[in-house]
Amino acid sequence: MSEHEHRDISLRLIVWSAITFLVAGVIIHVGVWWLFRLYRAQNEQRDVRRTRVEEPSPVPPEPRLQITPQADLTEYLRSERQTLNSYGWASRDQGRVRIPIDRAMEMVVEQEKK
Repeated sequence: MSEHEHRDISLRLIVWSAITFLVAGVIIHVGVWWLFRLYRAQNEQRDVRRTRVEEPSPVPPEPRLQITPQADLTEYLRSERQTLNSYGWASRDQGRVRIPIDRAMEMVVEQEKK
């Protein structure tokens, strides 16, 4: 004979417990999902920098890399020769002028002879 007690296990209680846990799990998951969306929306509205370091400028600071260094050197030497061999204002506000280097050397030699 295979008789057992029927009051030890209540199938109805097991089913109701499973349904209760399932409903509670769904409610908890929906609540957490809603809470994360709320926090994300609040965080996106804040204007807070993640770092105090300034964003780098898209243009690098001076001096930049030269594309044609030989041509740049030639242009620089030409402008320096132009400055050394011409008359012009060194500082108009202070009344200082620039004279050609050859003329300046001649004037120094003349002053030393005196």
